[in-house]
Amino acid sequence: IQWNPLLSLLNYGAGRVNSIRHRLAGVGLLSLGVLVTLAVYWPGLHGAFFFDDSPNIVLNPGVRVDNVSVDSLRQAAASGISGQFGRPVSQLTFALNFHFRGFDPFAFKLTNLIIHCLNGILVYLLACQLLDSLRHKLKLPNAGIAAALVAVAWMIHPIQLTSVLYAVQRMTGLSASFLLLALIFHVLARRRKETDWLTVIGFVLAWCVFWPLSILSKETGVLLPGFVAVYELIVRRSEREGLDRFGRAVLYISIVLALSLVPFLASSYGNWILSGYNIRSFSLMERLLTEARVIWGYLQWIAFPGLESFALFHDDIAVSTTVLAPWTTLPALVGLLVLAIIPVAASRKFPLVAFGIAWFLIGHSLESSFIPLELVHEHRNYLPLLGICMLPVGLLNCWEKRQGFQKTLIVASLGAVLAYFGFITAMRANMFGEERMRTQLEAQFHPGSARTNYEAGRTLAAVVDADRGNLVAAILGKKHFEMATELDRDYKMGLLGMLVLDCGMSQTVDRGALDELALRFKERLILQEDTSILSAIVEMSGAGLSCLTRSDIDRLFAAFVSNPGVSPEKKMVMYSLHADYLWLKAKDLPAARAALRRALEIAPRNPSLRLKWAQLDFIAGEKGEARALLLELRGERLAPEERKTLDGLLGMLEAAQ
Repeated sequence: IQWNPLLSLLNYGAGRVNSIRHRLAGVGLLSLGVLVTLAVYWPGLHGAFFFDDSPNIVLNPGVRVDNVSVDSLRQAAASGISGQFGRPVSQLTFALNFHFRGFDPFAFKLTNLIIHCLNGILVYLLACQLLDSLRHKLKLPNAGIAAALVAVAWMIHPIQLTSVLYAVQRMTGLSASFLLLALIFHVLARRRKETDWLTVIGFVLAWCVFWPLSILSKETGVLLPGFVAVYELIVRRSEREGLDRFGRAVLYISIVLALSLVPFLASSYGNWILSGYNIRSFSLMERLLTEARVIWGYLQWIAFPGLESFALFHDDIAVSTTVLAPWTTLPALVGLLVLAIIPVAASRKFPLVAFGIAWFLIGHSLESSFIPLELVHEHRNYLPLLGICMLPVGLLNCWEKRQGFQKTLIVASLGAVLAYFGFITAMRANMFGEERMRTQLEAQFHPGSARTNYEAGRTLAAVVDADRGNLVAAILGKKHFEMATELDRDYKMGLLGMLVLDCGMSQTVDRGALDELALRFKERLILQEDTSILSAIVEMSGAGLSCLTRSDIDRLFAAFVSNPGVSPEKKMVMYSLHADYLWLKAKDLPAARAALRRALEIAPRNPSLRLKWAQLDFIAGEKGEARALLLELRGERLAPEERKTLDGLLGMLEAAQ
């Protein structure tokens, strides 16, 4: 293949097809698929923000960029709270969305949809190159049409929906964009007949530009070497009838990386992974056992998608405690082992099958393995789905050999499958376009999910908040909160929902819910979202909406910090939050300083805590101490809002002098 970047990415990237007609047919089919994708997703663009959208976008001050400048963009890039690197590229795009349209969910979701469609085009270009590389094995004259069908199936499959309509999952889409670009340029560079400066440019773009951008969008970008290994060891090897020097180097590096994983996890560098299980209701081994079943669940949802299978949360899937509990764990493990062996055994005779399976497994090797994430999320299939979509391409090879009714049947079957995918995706998008409908239907489909029940109760509580006389919504909302509380003994959001609902309806406190919340804070596992419960209670108290007395709130804070499983960092956050409540609501300055002192005992050099102490000094009239501490904090790293507070206090002190 002669190198021509523009032609390769727009037209010649379709590989060696036999005619202009076939090439145009592929481009036309892809264009139609993009239009269909836009149409089926459009109703879902009118939905609201939900779940992790709030901490990462809506409540993140770094996203609020009023003017585009170097400082504001730097602030936005550094505002990430997810992942090891903060995902600065994704955060920048959130800030730009806010700058042009504010916190309009439609604009955020539309941007995600555009990224998804562009990714579909990249999938098409990559599939063209892969199928062209395997043309001697597949004998497939319509590589462009086959690649277009793969891209269309990938775009409109219903399992992709949360990657598009869940605003914060732009991180997944952006990371995939840059990873696909990196892989495309790597493949184009590798398929050149000679090594020259254009080949070098291809490798530089792939590995020095697009790969870092993929990682800085979301950490799943680190999987590029794994995807390259799949290409080199299966597709490139089949195309060249053996491994060249580069391919052998990739093989050796892959083996070394795989073997080095165990000592890494056993070293101090792997402690952050093991410590992450402190906020999970499952252990590392339980997660690994459960993920074997989850992988087969993903494959079932991909092959036989049903509206009732999908949801934002899948915490109703049981955790595997041993290889026989539940009994499906052992067959899942054996099946997964067989699935991993197939690419090795079939790479020579059936390279496309080997590539598809290996791609899917590599795509899940990070988020569906040892990382202490939640067990199940549909968006983890965003790139892995491509491997499964490549598997049926062999049918098109059969299509060329069939005539008459058989050929018509194959074409009709492919069309029916794509139409079914689009239909299910359209129904899901319609659900996601209206928050109340989405949460109520998902609660019907997944009655055993605590989180899904809480979300259903939360949307009904919002109805009650707008219409105090709506007793039906109040009764149903409380029922969902009760179910969420019963389904998971560690889950506490349902209890918060009951307290808020009763307070809003009758200005009373559900004492049973309050006692249970205090008990769970004291004795049960502290989950990641539990700090937000007390934060919400403090905010409600400050707004005058809480029916809880000071003794009730003091009791909840005391229960939280007395839990033996709470880390010192979380205790520090709780002491600081309690200090906010004690001063801002209870107006008890000595108690607030006592609580903040406990936080400083844990982290004496924390600049945020020291700034808060300076504020309390200022309020107490100790102006000299406050000024000295504020001057010390000038050189510390503070958030933009904290920096404004510091400057404002210093300004008032200097004016007073």
